Amino acid sequence: MNKIILALLAVFILTAGTSVIFAEEVTVGGISFDVPGNYSVNKTTNNSCILKNNASDNYTISIVPSESSDFALEKNSRISSGFTFLSEENYTSTNDIDINQQNFIKNESYFSFYSFDVGNSSYSVSYIFPVHDNVNNQTNPVNEIIESIQ
Repeated sequence: MNKIILALLAVFILTAGTSVIFAEEVTVGGISFDVPGNYSVNKTTNNSCILKNNASDNYTISIVPSESSDFALEKNSRISSGFTFLSEENYTSTNDIDINQQNFIKNESYFSFYSFDVGNSSYSVSYIFPVHDNVNNQTNPVNEIIESIQ
């Protein structure tokens, strides 16, 4: 009996120090993705999700299904709305999603808009962050979201 208790105690001690952290998964439209580190879900519905940075309200990410994949139309619409165009880039994620990224500035904030298709659906991700941050940051949380899409 003592050997069983000792064995159970040893197993408990060995497993008590280990834990696995799982990222929160969110579904919008027909895609599921992981919430990036340092972000939490502020509001979510079947067709939209807003994420806020846990350390600062100055960082916001929104994900919505999109009606259009006309990147030129989207860019011109934003410029007409008072956004100053900075740059545009097309690239493919490691999970083979083709992405159009458009970067703008307005009211002392950067706005990066990501457009992509998954299956037969289009999606748009907006990332808003302070001007003092780097618009081309390789650790951008939107890249984490897109890379985790299932």
